[in-house]
Amino acid sequence: MAYCPKCGVEVETDVKNCPLCEFPIPDVNEGNYPEDSKYPQAINTYDEDHLGKKNKAFFSLTIIAISIMVIIGVIYLVYPWNHVLLKYIALADLGIFAIVFFAMGYLHPNLNFLGAYITVVITCLSVYLISGSQTNWFLSYAFPIATLVYLDVSLFRFILKHTRHKSQFIFIPSNLILFVIVLAIGIDGIISLNVQGSIHLTWSLIVAVSGICIIVLLQTIYHRIPEKTRRMLKKKMHV
Repeated sequence: MAYCPKCGVEVETDVKNCPLCEFPIPDVNEGNYPEDSKYPQAINTYDEDHLGKKNKAFFSLTIIAISIMVIIGVIYLVYPWNHVLLKYIALADLGIFAIVFFAMGYLHPNLNFLGAYITVVITCLSVYLISGSQTNWFLSYAFPIATLVYLDVSLFRFILKHTRHKSQFIFIPSNLILFVIVLAIGIDGIISLNVQGSIHLTWSLIVAVSGICIIVLLQTIYHRIPEKTRRMLKKKMHV
């Protein structure tokens, strides 16, 4: 009897793929390996399998998105329904499709994140133009907040990239708290600037002071505890 090299389940000797995980079972009798090789070469098909499943899922979503657009187009041209609502549905369909595309990671991570940001901005602008709102909420709130989130997340990713070799137990929570502080101050400033005409921070100061105190507390506790305790915490928390 043979065993699956991936999940370890017992399989028949003539089986080509594992009946449990479908991992290809190498046949050492096929003569595909060097004569002096004691063991068959390991084959890792995880990336190919993952990409294949992702492509199938994305293809299905593409068919659904195109079908929705075709249905909306037919209704728009033939049936005298609420055309504004149809525009919103079509915009949501395109926006969700674009976000899913970037979330699946077909491009470089920086390009995926930039594409998601541009999609959000264009979607908000389209909603603003379709609605015909009298207040310019797009330039006052939507665009600044979306840009703030993009820059804040980019800063967080940059710091995380350069501190990933350090203790994740202390640096990741500290970076997350800094991310929340910057985001809170930015949103508070945008709102006060549009409402009062000047930047007047209120609730974000409470968030900032509380967050800084938590960061100082975490740093103090972490650097005060013995090295043995640090290793134990890292092991327990898998960081």
